[in-house]
Amino acid sequence: MNKFTGFLGAAAVLTMLAGCTAYDRTADQFTQPVVKDVKKGMTREQVRQIAGQPSSEVSMVHAKGTCQTYILGQRGNKIETYFVALNETGHVINSGYQTCAEYDTDPQSPQKKVL
Repeated sequence: MNKFTGFLGAAAVLTMLAGCTAYDRTADQFTQPVVKDVKKGMTREQVRQIAGQPSSEVSMVHAKGTCQTYILGQRGNKIETYFVALNETGHVINSGYQTCAEYDTDPQSPQKKVL
């Protein structure tokens, strides 16, 4: 294969990949207030001032407190969510890229193995 053909092939692949609209979590760390600014220990009110109203808030079953879900965007057919877990006093204890249901699991139950 000559260099020109290789260059054209690489350019075609890059052009196709540029058309993909995959959700980029890395960008969230710089653009989404709920991801970049919410820290452990903050109060519920501080979180609302930074991130706004959550999409939902539920009482946790396996932990004491509540869990808020924020919608960040969409990847294909899957909605990208970010949770903020608050303890009984309304302070942030954890956060991350999953739903509240995925976060609030029984620590005694066997975990699914990821293949």
